[in-house]
Amino acid sequence: MKFLESRYKKISVAVSVLAALTWTLSSCASSKQEPETAQTNVAAESRPQALPPQPSTPVTVFEMKFLSADKQLRVVNKPTLAALDFAAYFNNPIRLAGKEEKPENYTGKMASAKLTEYPFPMLDSIQEYEPAAIEGRQPLAWEPLAKILYAQTGNDSLGSVLNAVEAVKWDEPDVFRAFQTVSRMWGVPLSDGSVEWWVEVMPAHWTGRSAFYGKLKLASRGETAEILNYYLTGEMNIDDAMNWARTLSSYWYPTLNTDLEPHTAGAPWEGDANRPFAVMRGNPMGTPMWIAFEVPAFRLSDEALRAKRTADSLAEAGEVVPVNRTLDTNSAFRLETLASLEGSCPENAATKKFRDVLAKKLKKLPKEQNAWADGDMLWFRRNANYLLADKITKQDSLHNPLPRLLELKKYLDSLNVQLLVVPVPVKEEIYGERLVNGTAADLCVNPAGREFTREMLAAGLDVLDLYPALMAAKSGDEPPHYSYQRYDTHWALPGMLAAMELLASRVTQYSWYAESGAQPGSLNMQETQTLREGDLVAHLPDAEKSKYPADTLPVMKIFKGTEAYKGGKNSPILLMGDSFTGVFESVDQKSGGPGSLLAYATGLDVQVLTSWGGGPGVYHRMMKMKKDMQSKRLVIYMMTARDFWQSPMEWDGL
Repeated sequence: MKFLESRYKKISVAVSVLAALTWTLSSCASSKQEPETAQTNVAAESRPQALPPQPSTPVTVFEMKFLSADKQLRVVNKPTLAALDFAAYFNNPIRLAGKEEKPENYTGKMASAKLTEYPFPMLDSIQEYEPAAIEGRQPLAWEPLAKILYAQTGNDSLGSVLNAVEAVKWDEPDVFRAFQTVSRMWGVPLSDGSVEWWVEVMPAHWTGRSAFYGKLKLASRGETAEILNYYLTGEMNIDDAMNWARTLSSYWYPTLNTDLEPHTAGAPWEGDANRPFAVMRGNPMGTPMWIAFEVPAFRLSDEALRAKRTADSLAEAGEVVPVNRTLDTNSAFRLETLASLEGSCPENAATKKFRDVLAKKLKKLPKEQNAWADGDMLWFRRNANYLLADKITKQDSLHNPLPRLLELKKYLDSLNVQLLVVPVPVKEEIYGERLVNGTAADLCVNPAGREFTREMLAAGLDVLDLYPALMAAKSGDEPPHYSYQRYDTHWALPGMLAAMELLASRVTQYSWYAESGAQPGSLNMQETQTLREGDLVAHLPDAEKSKYPADTLPVMKIFKGTEAYKGGKNSPILLMGDSFTGVFESVDQKSGGPGSLLAYATGLDVQVLTSWGGGPGVYHRMMKMKKDMQSKRLVIYMMTARDFWQSPMEWDGL
């Protein structure tokens, strides 16, 4: 079956689509961005760009409410991208978790330094008090704005300078954790059309030092002022804001274990007075915490809430069309896959050497460093730990996935709904030769993971083994483009297409496919691009982050007529899982992820259920979709294989 491969061979990308975080900038001018320079060299002929009049009193961007020790509400007056970003980044306890304690190898040099001796050559001035130049101006979160400026202009000077501020180590290079962060930033437009940047630098709590302020030795030119203006003033609607929240949660997920809680936008949360549009849950250190985002314009009144619940209830009652289902009990595919695994990944001298070298790499990393660079790729510590796993089924009852998967199969069998488990190999497993020099490109480096796949099949689970297809796909790599993204934990288009080709073939082999009403060819495919900031970049040492800008990736987008495709409640297939089901599907350019591609290839609608907080938690959400399940013939459980080993999200029972 070549539903997807034949299309991919014809790629001639022509359209540029920005990542979701840059949604609001699409109407900015496309004038060429001039190089950023020191402020003294800014060209006077640049066109001035005025920002809205600034008030004479400090701007309150959001109101912070502490609802309990682990729950915060942040009320944003106006839903601009600047205000929401600041509410998300500023003093976020999810992002600060674990960073309050003093590092063991910190000697205290910063504590004894004088302000005049601070080693920040990138700052034009340093002072203890908030400068008059920024009085009344709206503070900004620098990281998202720097990404937007790079996406719009191709210039990453601002991000590089601010990374350099956070990377200063005070002659203590062995301390991995940042000594200071840029907690707030202000952009001040000048009369010549350029923008100068002021920052508040917040030393880590364990340094004992107070915040200080400085002006960057950098002035941004070209269209920067116009982009900044729109960033500060362009307001979102509720759909834009939800897209912002989903995207943010997806980028923070790998190491902060973030996800959006099921919540009706504008409905009460933790008391009737609080009506956020989104609730983010994070669990970076083993203890969950929540931050909710509320915008007055998005609140639902009691009357509107009752009307919405009534409408939702009617839609829930009448929308789903039950289907008569019969299970395909033919075990030929499962047994064939099981036989192919016998002896396919033996433990031998080569795998032992690989594990030993990888273990030494991890031991040399600071314990707080979750990603590192090697060759032209970034690697994820949790993925590497999975390659060093012991026997997966010997984990305790809260971390052993096999009993939970069998429990899920039993439940779905009772509904006559097929279950197909689709573990996604980690990048480190597919590119072992790039991870550890001297490794053969065809060496199977993960005997424990391959054995667990065999055990799932032997226990009676229908499992789609993507490993051979992904290993084969890398033969078509054209650097710098690979089957997986260079700076990210997720696959890129070639790897995703190889996986979806295999998955589509499996779906069409079920005995019920012929009577499912499939309509291959009913959807359209468009070739495009997306700009994606790698989710591993944020977890590098601060001094290295600016080396890895966002990647422009070829992607597909699926349409039903002229509308971007999205499967509904009556879809016969439910694709559920972690971020591998959501990347390119509900974030980035959208409607081009596994669900949409599978629908295109099979002619069957596919409903997608994504848990950004990890695959082990998504089946609990499925259990709340009892009416939706009446239309389902197949549940595809797709998730990264790393969560089979020591998952931070426990595999508790149904």
